[in-house]
Amino acid sequence: MQTSLRRFSGLLTVLILVGLVAGLSATAKRYRVEARNRRVEIALEWQEVTQLAQSSGQALPGLLGAFHAQGVSTMVVQEDTLTTLEQSGAARPTRVLLPSGRPITQVVVDSPETLRRIQAALTLHNLRATSTPTNPSGITATEFVLPEARGFPPPLSTPGQPSPVTFVSLDYQSLRTLGVGLPNEAMAMAMATGLRVAGRIGNFQGVSPLSAQAVLQSLAKQGVTTIIFSGEEVVGYRGLEKQVADLFRDPNSPPKLPSSDPEAMAPLPSTGLAYGAVEFGKQKGDEKLSAALHGDFVRVHSIQTAELGQMDEVEAVDRFAKAARERNIRFCYVRLLTFAGEDPVADNLKFVDKVARGIAHGGAVTGGELRFGAARRYEETGVPTLLFALMGLGTAAGIVWMIRAAVPLPSSASALLLALLSLLCALVAWRLDETGRKIVALLAGIAFPAVACLRTFPRSALASPLSPTASLFAAIKSLLLASAITGIGIVHVVGLLATRTFMVHASQFLGIKAQHAVPLIVVALVAVAGGVVLPEETWSRWKARAANQFRAAMQEPARFGMLIVGIVALAAVLLIVARTGNDAGVGVSGSELKVRALLDRVLPVRPRTKEFLVGHPLFIIGLAWWWRGRKRLGIPCFVFGSLGQVSLLNTFCHVHTPLIISLWRDGIGLVLGTLVGSGIFLLAERLLPAPRQSSVGAPDLPPPTPPISRKRSEA
Repeated sequence: MQTSLRRFSGLLTVLILVGLVAGLSATAKRYRVEARNRRVEIALEWQEVTQLAQSSGQALPGLLGAFHAQGVSTMVVQEDTLTTLEQSGAARPTRVLLPSGRPITQVVVDSPETLRRIQAALTLHNLRATSTPTNPSGITATEFVLPEARGFPPPLSTPGQPSPVTFVSLDYQSLRTLGVGLPNEAMAMAMATGLRVAGRIGNFQGVSPLSAQAVLQSLAKQGVTTIIFSGEEVVGYRGLEKQVADLFRDPNSPPKLPSSDPEAMAPLPSTGLAYGAVEFGKQKGDEKLSAALHGDFVRVHSIQTAELGQMDEVEAVDRFAKAARERNIRFCYVRLLTFAGEDPVADNLKFVDKVARGIAHGGAVTGGELRFGAARRYEETGVPTLLFALMGLGTAAGIVWMIRAAVPLPSSASALLLALLSLLCALVAWRLDETGRKIVALLAGIAFPAVACLRTFPRSALASPLSPTASLFAAIKSLLLASAITGIGIVHVVGLLATRTFMVHASQFLGIKAQHAVPLIVVALVAVAGGVVLPEETWSRWKARAANQFRAAMQEPARFGMLIVGIVALAAVLLIVARTGNDAGVGVSGSELKVRALLDRVLPVRPRTKEFLVGHPLFIIGLAWWWRGRKRLGIPCFVFGSLGQVSLLNTFCHVHTPLIISLWRDGIGLVLGTLVGSGIFLLAERLLPAPRQSSVGAPDLPPPTPPISRKRSEA
């Protein structure tokens, strides 16, 4: 039996090592992609800069040059619409009657150039325009006309010149949001200053694949490099997101294969424009457009004007710095801080300079030293699918390891379970693409932290309590061992999700709350059952032990103090799980925000509070108290301290955070958690009475079953 157990354990070790090597290879590919994309584009809004120039009396070219010197590389220019032409006085709509008595909206424009812009926009948006009122009965048309061409019948156009009158069979109210292109003066001045231009356009009525293509190609010809959609919708919402995605693909990437559906439209050619996906933007259609692009876009972070007005300068700077350094944001869309004060120009220049210095803060080793310039899309990591299958094998072995640590399975049952899980996990990770790898990553995220805690679960029987120092060193050693086992799971999760879609948050880890809760539940159930499986413990003996322990726990008299402590502890765990995830729904208190800001300033990377103040300290205290003979205190602390191992792995489930940042976060949290736990334990030992000199950690096992006598068996 011992030989078969050793062989099976050796097989688990081999499979885990295979998955570990495959995961490390995929992790290295992801790291190289992150290392090659460390350039951040800082952009200001053209309208705000012109407003600042006008209010301060400064020349616009000089102001643009000053911002350029502070690291700004781009101007975000909003497209003009018929509404903005109205507001500027370039278009004046009035209601008039045709000779037939039918009403029409007549829009008088200020110049032939404005009329040409409108005519070009109507053509690009595939809206049929004529020089005569040919609208069907019952439809109120719109007429665009130069001042000298008003009246009926409309004048004839001069040969070689555009018609001075344009009719559209649409009500003007439906046309007011029609985009008429970016203002030429903004484009010319930005480019003359050496700045790039990002265009903002909105969705439009009657959008089709060809009209979207025409509009975007026109912007690309103007010199626009990036598109950030304005309003509540992306262009193509709803139903055309996949076709619009074709227009934003990197022209240097491999061409998209045509669909096998004979009725499907052929892929549209790329316009060379990059799609700027606004973080937290919640625009309709953004999720589908981002998914169709498979991460082939640039992530944008911005603070809305209303939100910026409620922030102080330090908080706003911190938002942009963290977005770039900790969330792979490569386009920072910065709005000006103020238009008031004695010198608003100087105040805004200082604000932009602080944003740039905050982004570049630190060294390359700590995730800093980001450069400034044109944002680039992230490359694909190019991880072979075979590696995903191998990581599936390692995950299957981890699951079996977890089960065998909690329940004694016979060798035959263990072998069958391992074979089935290996086949299933490998096939799911290999054949089901992204969804399959999410599932396997979730299983790895549950199994390895649970194994880490079960492998270090208190089980040794000692003749007498250890000294405080010896207990503490043994607890720290166990924490390091547990963290190493969790590290194996981290490599599997990182490797399985080492693709561009996860790095730019177009897709994310599946089941983040389950990854937190399930390992804690497993460790708690093992504790209730009397501990992990003991060497050579049979199924019948384990079953009897677990039944006795469970019965004893149920018969334990309820004490008011312990009941209160249990309720508080359970509420704390539920709060931690509820706050987990990118859209947790549970806010952070003002005091915690201040502590976080302090840690951000004094440490290279801020560690996670639930690790260095809760998980790791309780893990150390629980084990140290166990070896000191305080079993009733040690086990509950250890169970709740398992949260530290869960959180260690969870840090790397946020794949849009660079690897170097996650490594620092976990490492600092581990060091601080060890110091905090050690300090609390040593202080408590000075205050608590010395433990009794009795056997420590002796397993609570039921008495052995007496052998059946030969006579009785024969009877």
